[in-house]
Amino acid sequence: MPAADPVAVQASPAPWWEPLRIAVLTAVAYYAGARLGLALTFAPMPVSVLWPPNALLLGALVLTRRRWWWVLVAAALPAHLLSELQEGVPLAMVLCWFISNSLEALLGATLVCKLSQTPHLRSLRSGLAFCGAAVMAPFLVSFLDAALVRLVGWGTSDYASVWYTRFSSNLLAALTFVPLILTWGSSEPDGPRDSGRAPLLEICILLTGLLAVCVVIFDSALAQPAAPPTLRYLPLPFLVWAAVRFGPALASSAYALVVLVVVMSVAAQPEQLPIQPYLICMGVPLLLLAAVMEERRAMERRLQASEQLFSVAFREGPDAVAISRRDGAIVSANPRWLQFFGDGASSSPLMDHLDDASRSRVRALAGDPRQRREIEVELIDRHGGAHVAQLSMVAVEFGGESCFITILRDVTRQRQAEKDASEQQRQLTHLTRVASLSHFSSTIAHELNQPLTAILSNAQAALRLLTREPPNVGEVKTILSDIADADKRAGLLIHRLRRMMKDGDTEFVPVNMNTLVSEMLHFVRGECLVQNIEVKTIHAPDLPDVLGDPVQLQQLLLNLVLNACEAMRANSLTGHNPTLRISTAVAPEGGIQVVVTDTGPGIAADRLERVFEPFFTTKESGLGMGLAICRRIARAHGGTLTVWSQAGEGASFRLLLPRLAQDVPAAPADALARPHAVPKPGR
Repeated sequence: MPAADPVAVQASPAPWWEPLRIAVLTAVAYYAGARLGLALTFAPMPVSVLWPPNALLLGALVLTRRRWWWVLVAAALPAHLLSELQEGVPLAMVLCWFISNSLEALLGATLVCKLSQTPHLRSLRSGLAFCGAAVMAPFLVSFLDAALVRLVGWGTSDYASVWYTRFSSNLLAALTFVPLILTWGSSEPDGPRDSGRAPLLEICILLTGLLAVCVVIFDSALAQPAAPPTLRYLPLPFLVWAAVRFGPALASSAYALVVLVVVMSVAAQPEQLPIQPYLICMGVPLLLLAAVMEERRAMERRLQASEQLFSVAFREGPDAVAISRRDGAIVSANPRWLQFFGDGASSSPLMDHLDDASRSRVRALAGDPRQRREIEVELIDRHGGAHVAQLSMVAVEFGGESCFITILRDVTRQRQAEKDASEQQRQLTHLTRVASLSHFSSTIAHELNQPLTAILSNAQAALRLLTREPPNVGEVKTILSDIADADKRAGLLIHRLRRMMKDGDTEFVPVNMNTLVSEMLHFVRGECLVQNIEVKTIHAPDLPDVLGDPVQLQQLLLNLVLNACEAMRANSLTGHNPTLRISTAVAPEGGIQVVVTDTGPGIAADRLERVFEPFFTTKESGLGMGLAICRRIARAHGGTLTVWSQAGEGASFRLLLPRLAQDVPAAPADALARPHAVPKPGR
């Protein structure tokens, strides 16, 4: 996949004058480089010992957007013509050289961009990519350039000599000038992160010493052919110093300094021309060394940042974290862990702070920690305080030893808040149930007054019969039997009222919805008679049971019926015959459904779903909690409560509950507080 243009991705688009600025800078640099190259051209060779223009154009291309490359090449043309024609070079040779120069720069820039995504010589890959491009581009184009020189007839050197000199000079120029452009043209810093005067003083000492050595070795009496060849390697320690200590930018600068001093000093001496291979062989490993050292420094910085990030997360995180051996011994722990279990000699293993059930769960998790799941445990801290925590554990290799990373998150407050919220919901449900019964207080009193009146009348009649002589024992027995029946009716009514008004734990048992509906209608019979509401029931025969709490399900149905009666009250005043229909059946989905339908004014379409929202009500004195609690009860039983209606045609509420499976046991007492404890519908 081709590498991205190194400068194509920017935070914002470049201004319109940016290409013009780059073109001007490129033209100026190309002209200066050409003048330097022409100054280093010595007869009889028509090719310069060091030819910088190609390298300068290559570096500019690499740092520029690809769509602007043609602008740079076009800007280099007048600079090339101006510099070459001043030296009396034939126009044909000038144009041929421009073609070969441009082709070499374009080929080298393409190779660098394709082989390296970040061509700033700060990694081994970018260094190898640049060195490969610096070699391949002049190597290939020099064949064309030497052929053009021979074709035009410029100079007297043979083809091989022109090719070799051209290749060596362009390769040396690429190694000298392109790294300067790439490293100093980048906004990314390199080298040591020291600040202050010490690095500047060190850089001054390095460059001054390097310059002095180069001048002494290559531009003094020691530069004579009879001088020991080993003296030429004295700049190497300074170059290695720059590469190791300060990175590619200063290393390329130091190398360029050596190249310029050496070339300017000995290029005109034919016996010293092999200095090009010497400088090339010195430059390639130097640039790679600088790139490797900078890459290592970058990796060290990333590693240090990662270690700092881990240290901050480990030490300052809100959770208790510890690294322990398989025997439970703590290897390292953060302050939060030490707050729980103590530090130093007072520290103790986690298992010593857990109850039996939590200890068993932790052992099971430690047996297969790859699951990376969380478990909830109860523990006692070092001060004796009880906590509920979520524990997760993972196996790692630490120091060549198998260890566990254990994370504890204290959720005591959350669990207490959930418990308080559940208790408040339970109390609200109970108060709503009691409030709904208050609407039927008159009818309940009437229902209770009937058996009490019958008991009183029969008791008085029995007393009169007993005062007769002789007493009518047969009649007294009949009256006493009637009294017992009336007492049973009153007791059954009181029992139902107490069950509806009790405030206790939820108890899930098998419930027959036909029976539940019949018992609920006993409460509303008097209210329906007062409002002249006709009640129609359709009970499905042999209806399967559901698993639920009878009191809460009866509260749900009672609330639906109460809402239906209030909705039909206005219609009854206008002469309409209000009708309440309650049907039970096996739903098509497989569950048990109860449908409550009224003939009231109905519910507007935009309010159908909102009627189940808390505190949303259409009543003048309602709280808007009744239907919200009804839906919550339905969901706690694994069912649903839905409504459909058309304005003016009444409303229908459908309660759908899963039928009781034969192998499903009764749910725990707190099932309503934890809806997930309700068994799934049977099949």
